[in-house]
Amino acid sequence: MESLTGTRRKIYYYLVKQKDPVPLRKIQRELKLSSPSLALYHLKKLEENGLVKETDDGYVVTKLILGDFVKLMNVLIPRSAFMASFLIASLILLWVINMINPYSVTLFSSIVIAIPAGIFIIDVVRKYNEIR
Repeated sequence: MESLTGTRRKIYYYLVKQKDPVPLRKIQRELKLSSPSLALYHLKKLEENGLVKETDDGYVVTKLILGDFVKLMNVLIPRSAFMASFLIASLILLWVINMINPYSVTLFSSIVIAIPAGIFIIDVVRKYNEIR
């Protein structure tokens, strides 16, 4: 199977987010592709790879390959977003505890949580940009 990159990836992730079959021209318009034939070319390649199929109403995803994403109610969320959320909540909790009792939390623990939280936030932003 060819890897999903560029226009093909955009079309695939667009279809993953849809509830109903999507007609060819709607895919072309929504993704601002230059022509319906370009959209059709990439859809046929996705069909050859067994990822989408054409129905009477349009195209639908037949095989879900999300990689580093989780699909929740037609929204793709990078897996790292969950860890980033946990780390940010932990960091906020540490700061609140530190305000109540300044000697209970050291600067070191804040740094230990802040660094991976920052790394995960950068990863989440990068992955969101991949599917746009």
